[in-house]
Amino acid sequence: MSPSLSVQDAGFLALALLFNTFTAPAVKLTQNPSGGYDYNKYCIYFIAEMIKLSVAGGWSIWKYQTDREMQRVMRVTQRDILQYAIPGFVFFAQNNLSFVALQHMSNAAFQLLLNMRIVAVALLTVTVLGKSLNKVKWFAIVLLTNGAVQYQLSDCSAGGGALKTSAEGLAVMAVIIVCAAGGNVATQLVMQTSMDQPLMFQNSILYSWGVLLNGFNWWRSVMVSSADAAAVPWFGNLTSSALFLCLFSAVYGLSISVILKRFGSLTRTFISTVAIVFNAVLDWLFFGESLGALEVTTFLTIFAAIFLFTILGDEWDKAERARNELAASLEPPLLKGEAGALSSSGGGSSTSSSAEAATSSSSSSSAEGGGTAAAVEDGVDTSEASSPLIRRD
Repeated sequence: MSPSLSVQDAGFLALALLFNTFTAPAVKLTQNPSGGYDYNKYCIYFIAEMIKLSVAGGWSIWKYQTDREMQRVMRVTQRDILQYAIPGFVFFAQNNLSFVALQHMSNAAFQLLLNMRIVAVALLTVTVLGKSLNKVKWFAIVLLTNGAVQYQLSDCSAGGGALKTSAEGLAVMAVIIVCAAGGNVATQLVMQTSMDQPLMFQNSILYSWGVLLNGFNWWRSVMVSSADAAAVPWFGNLTSSALFLCLFSAVYGLSISVILKRFGSLTRTFISTVAIVFNAVLDWLFFGESLGALEVTTFLTIFAAIFLFTILGDEWDKAERARNELAASLEPPLLKGEAGALSSSGGGSSTSSSAEAATSSSSSSSAEGGGTAAAVEDGVDTSEASSPLIRRD
């Protein structure tokens, strides 16, 4: 563990990875024997958003009433409401467009193309957030994408489904990828713009939009249905596993908000990709799935990308800073040498002028001709900068 990574930060990262890993198993536990769902999945999303809003809103009210210092920053403006609507709507669009995309492509093709969001997050991090990524980190991002895509392809080669798509499906997937990346980057942007505001206060605004938009989806799933389709219940059969999924999804969402504010969207993307490895291991241990040599190589590729990004990438940044500082520290002596040469020539001219003036003028004119050159020195700060193991965007 890096000295710059506190125990608290490491705990947040570990919890986010844990919840991300167990998301798929938690959903599988709610499936019926035929692989379907006996409940309305839209009500699960709505209930989870309500739990998150209750936790964030309750904490915000308590903090506002007990901490006078927080009352100054815990003020909701029209700008806050509107800017948090952007990530809320982007995630809402992503979830709904996923159903449209799956009508025009196979599930294997959908999962494969969705991995392109890794590169999209990196591009938006540079263009929207103004962060810089060196060559090593860009290579790590490409390698991470390759590992995720390779894992999906290994599933296809093992009979996991054919890669079938269409032009319409590809167009919808392009929008989904932008939404998936843009939602994380937009959330990071609005949260980190007001770092003095408590996270739970910011979550209260964001989850209010989540309740509104997911509530609309829930109502739409029941009220707007085709005539030949079976009636969709408001709740369906909400078993204990389904209710656990609601609670699990809420806690998972809260943990992700911590990652986005403290570390950024790129770290959140890496966590999601690492969860692929842990999900595969869980499927192998508890669901009878097989792990072959191809899957193992994808895991090695993913971990190599993480090593490149977090270790070698930061070392590259440190080397660049040290090289720039060294170049800056070498510039002042060169300037002083040039100034000294100019002073020497200037002093010689002054002395010869003073000698010539002494033959025809008084001693006061000679005193005026013999000036001394002043040395100019520039101070340079060569303090060494440090770089954390896991950079916060």
